[in-house]
Amino acid sequence: MSNRHGFFDGIIIGAALGVVLGFLTAPKSGEETREQLKKFRSDNKDLIEDAKQKTEDLIRQTRESIDDGLHQLSKLVEEKRKEKKL
Repeated sequence: MSNRHGFFDGIIIGAALGVVLGFLTAPKSGEETREQLKKFRSDNKDLIEDAKQKTEDLIRQTRESIDDGLHQLSKLVEEKRKEKKL
């Protein structure tokens, strides 16, 4: 993923979270806030699904990177142990 693509993904996810947080912190009754959230959800199903998918992809990529890093670290540690035994 290019840096530009990741940047725009972050903007989309940040905007969606900003709207939700704005609703939750607005000085309105719970019923009004719930109605606004329902309307936002129904009006922005595609945006929400896209943000959800991108978040899941980011989580998967992060897990893969961590696994790769741990595997490489394990290999380095094993190599260093072998060097010390020689």
